[in-house]
Amino acid sequence: MNPSQVTSSNCHQISNFQIMIDYVGGNPAANHHPLGSLFKTISVLRIGAGVMLMTRHGWTAATGAYQLIWKEQSWDWVKSFLDVGIPYPAVVAPTVALTVAVVALSWITGFLTRLFAVIFMPVLVGFLIFAPQAGSIYTEAAWLYLFVSFTLLLFGSGAISLDKLFNIGERWSRRPKKRKGW
Repeated sequence: MNPSQVTSSNCHQISNFQIMIDYVGGNPAANHHPLGSLFKTISVLRIGAGVMLMTRHGWTAATGAYQLIWKEQSWDWVKSFLDVGIPYPAVVAPTVALTVAVVALSWITGFLTRLFAVIFMPVLVGFLIFAPQAGSIYTEAAWLYLFVSFTLLLFGSGAISLDKLFNIGERWSRRPKKRKGW
């Protein structure tokens, strides 16, 4: 092999290596099917946790808050918040209920997932601090949702999401383009 071929071969390997480093994701030549992408991403965790959060906690909390605010009916969350010493329970309880419902909706749709994961973390930490007597099943659920929130904060919403559809957060992870003349 002559020296010009060796240099050309090395440049080709370096450019391939650079392309490989710049590319993030699966095989670019593979046929990407949206349902196949669903099971390769964190979308399954996000959607599953969002559906569980909405069906187990969010929907009942939102309807309880609605009954408290608009129909002026008593709600057990207000009494529970008052019993553990949280100030202004009539304001904090509906706020927490709305937060839980909106976070669940965000996780189901994949819209602003990282933002709502950050918003949800203090709610979970507050529950773990103020309500240790709530029962082991609720404490376990709070810890699991806290770990899910942390995971979604780190990895984002996945391939099947509104964030991906509208490229929300995509530009935050890319390196800035080099401008000529700078």
